[in-house]
Amino acid sequence: MPSDLDAPGYKERNNPGGSCRRYWFAPHRAVKAGYTPTVVPLPYSPDEPDGRRLIEATCQRLQAEMLLFLANHGREQARFDGTILGLSRRYQTDPASPFQRLKHNSRHKDIYTLKLIETAFGQRSLAALKIGDFRRWYDEAKKPSRPDGPERVRRAWGIIKKLRELFAYGIMAELPECERLHTILRHARFAQPARRRVAMELAHVEAFIPKALAMGRFSLALGTAIQFETAMRQKDVIGEWEPVPDGRPVPAGAFVLNGRRWVRGLTWEDLPANLVIRKATTKTGAYAAHDLKLCPLVLDLLDRVPLERRTGPLIIDEASGRPYAESAYGREWRIVARAAGIPSHIWNMDARAGAITEAEDAGADLDHIRSAAAHSQAATTQRYSRGAVGKSRRVAELRLAHRAMRNGT
Repeated sequence: MPSDLDAPGYKERNNPGGSCRRYWFAPHRAVKAGYTPTVVPLPYSPDEPDGRRLIEATCQRLQAEMLLFLANHGREQARFDGTILGLSRRYQTDPASPFQRLKHNSRHKDIYTLKLIETAFGQRSLAALKIGDFRRWYDEAKKPSRPDGPERVRRAWGIIKKLRELFAYGIMAELPECERLHTILRHARFAQPARRRVAMELAHVEAFIPKALAMGRFSLALGTAIQFETAMRQKDVIGEWEPVPDGRPVPAGAFVLNGRRWVRGLTWEDLPANLVIRKATTKTGAYAAHDLKLCPLVLDLLDRVPLERRTGPLIIDEASGRPYAESAYGREWRIVARAAGIPSHIWNMDARAGAITEAEDAGADLDHIRSAAAHSQAATTQRYSRGAVGKSRRVAELRLAHRAMRNGT
């Protein structure tokens, strides 16, 4: 294995003829615990263009999936010993815990934060904790990762938020000290991370699409156009991968990868002849409806797809011939965006905010925008409107008209 590859589990095996085969191997402890797959062939070479990057990304993803399995597999309900670690393990293994009802992707994020907590102060006794401990932990967690870097307020806030949730669970489970600590954190105030204020603009999309087409990334061009024109979430457009439920048969033709199946993304079957799509959103289940005939950026791209190819998932990774693996869509999007001259602070996820901001600038009714974005509350829609001047412009126009009427002009 090349020494500078950041590819956990990567191994090379030489064939008798001298050629080299490359694999990711699960560690012995994971295999012993029943983890599969134990070995995954890697169709990339470090000597090929982008080969090293693809090897590293694949191995890191496989390693993360394996570690997630180990973190929550085969554990009996942990005995509570009065420590933060004991509370965390009980929270993760108790069948009555809210943790058991989280979606797989939310559980993955939960485990990441819980590991931070367990490693940093898992051995601390709940009975000995005071407000000063939480203040100190918050201050330590928000320190920059490098001397000239920004404070990591989001990281620190996430730890405090998770501690609140742990103590809330402890109250429900009737564990000692949890009610006292939950009361402390309920009244304590910690600075929250600033809300994102960036929105993608039409000029960004118009620069991105031709560059994506030139780079052979039609899927990224189409996905971005749909996101910006309809304000749909990325997951509702490209789908996501979830664990295959134990004992349930996988439908014929389904995409399955490393024990996960692709679900909830747009398919060509979702596009009827009239091009009006109706889809339940992944986050809330609310239905969103969009007439793609009124989305010129999308229409132009759809016209490029022959009828015989209009089947299956709408957004397909050209490199693999299947829906994008986790995080791959955003990673590949950034490569094209960089080539198109789009600033690094503009992310693919900002397409939704861009769509809502443009709608408000155009004078669209807030409730109409809320419905189009499939938000249940108008306050949520307003948070996505970033720097729009539609309402303030209308207010200014009304004030000017009022002045003119008072002055008799």
